[in-house]
Amino acid sequence: MNTRLTDKIKNNEKILLEDVKPNDRKNGYPLHVPEWYTRIFETIPGAITWFFLALPFLAAFFGFPEFMVWYVAFLTLYWGYRSFKFVYGIFIAYFRMNRDVKTDWIERIEKEGLNRDHLKYVYILPIYKEGYDVIEPTIDAWSKSDVGADRISVVFALEQRAIDISKPVVEKIISKYGKLFRETIISIHPKDIEGEIVGVKNPNINWATRLFVEKVQERNEKLDDYLLITCDSDLRPHPKYLSAITYKFLLEKEPHKKFYSTAIHTFNNNVYNVPSLVRIFSHFLSLVIMNEWVTRKKTRETWSSYVASLRTVHEIGYWDPEIPNDDTAFYFNALIRYNGEFAGEEVYIPTYSDAVENKDFINTHKALYKQQLRWGWGSIVFPMTFAGLYKNKNIPLKKKLEIALPMFDDRLLFRTTVYLITFALPILTLLSPGFKFSSASYNLPRIMSTILTAIVFLNIPIYFVKTKLSPRPKNWNIIRIIGDVLETILITVNLLTFAFIPYVQAWTEMMLGKSKKQEYYVTDKVSIKK
Repeated sequence: MNTRLTDKIKNNEKILLEDVKPNDRKNGYPLHVPEWYTRIFETIPGAITWFFLALPFLAAFFGFPEFMVWYVAFLTLYWGYRSFKFVYGIFIAYFRMNRDVKTDWIERIEKEGLNRDHLKYVYILPIYKEGYDVIEPTIDAWSKSDVGADRISVVFALEQRAIDISKPVVEKIISKYGKLFRETIISIHPKDIEGEIVGVKNPNINWATRLFVEKVQERNEKLDDYLLITCDSDLRPHPKYLSAITYKFLLEKEPHKKFYSTAIHTFNNNVYNVPSLVRIFSHFLSLVIMNEWVTRKKTRETWSSYVASLRTVHEIGYWDPEIPNDDTAFYFNALIRYNGEFAGEEVYIPTYSDAVENKDFINTHKALYKQQLRWGWGSIVFPMTFAGLYKNKNIPLKKKLEIALPMFDDRLLFRTTVYLITFALPILTLLSPGFKFSSASYNLPRIMSTILTAIVFLNIPIYFVKTKLSPRPKNWNIIRIIGDVLETILITVNLLTFAFIPYVQAWTEMMLGKSKKQEYYVTDKVSIKK
């Protein structure tokens, strides 16, 4: 960025895409990477997914059902392994949560002689059309942080396209809470910057953060002294959230090469108000995050809410306003720019967000699908990461493999596992005349049934942790409690619907070269009409 944004705004100059994007990127890709290379990796998620979707049909048509049988058997064992590992992970995370919420982190910082006097915080709060009922409880929660609200700068990042709705809400909140914080700033993201993506928050927080950095530099303050908080407008932290992160930050030798996040991301704000499929989706997402921070911390990505040094954000070029991904792209961008030396540190202090909710039953499910479709397009980080690894000689081959291989498992193979376990054998039985009379068609389902039945019993410890994480409403009767227990079986339904179909759609669109400059769905923050 050659000219300061602040100066261009004062001079009423037109803001160009080049003013707000990394100068070594185009459409999210490094400038030195050839287009044919990126195009290949854009096709991989969709191509691999459709290969596995078609595999049972290919096995039946070309006459190799035995291969399919062995592969399904392997997947069943693999699923069993991951299920037991999942339960282990969530229990460890649950015990750590009980430990950490009882810890006085400010006292611990002082006892260990860690100096936090220089630290300040900037909370970038992206707002579109959210009302006072959403924003006010969020600001109230942040004002109760035990690091002291007077250390927190709140940047209300508004969108110009909805300024008439959002600005009166923010002004009302500032009048109530403004004196509690170090400062409150209103940033208005222009609606007419040609080339920016629409429907995700990264152009907005990118704009707001760039302006805040200019303000920090004007005041001759150090970027290292600021921790930046980014999350959705509905996230409400536990009072100890920032102090626990501060403790982790102060222990690090190179804290700017880390991001900090909660391992206990709940949807307790409204999770018992939404329909069953949405509720179990939200519960399961919380448990997945818990498990991953325990069992695969080294490859855990930024997601939804995290904290990073303001220096880090500035050095890696902020958030790219050209791509449909505002969370995981931050991690992979930093990982490549720091030559593989960037990772996460978790705290087991809970945060509380909204599950997807809309005005009625049908629209709530539509909203969840559209949200997951946007998340599916977030897999654009797959080709972008491989583009970043291209010709980067500063990252050893071993490290490149450590970065690349989990992306195949998480984004491609895992999504089709439940589909194949559920439908592969019925398809073979229907389409392969010889298979239905084979011993495998008789024995394999029995073996699979035994393994899957054992997995079903794991719902008991899963339900226990889920209810401890998100306690049921106290006024529920016994019938409603039984219904809540039975809802656990909907995990499989979700894995075959909302956690599967939108992703297949997004990856297919990416494979076919559909424009990444489309307008994406902004998840509404509204309540179901009773």
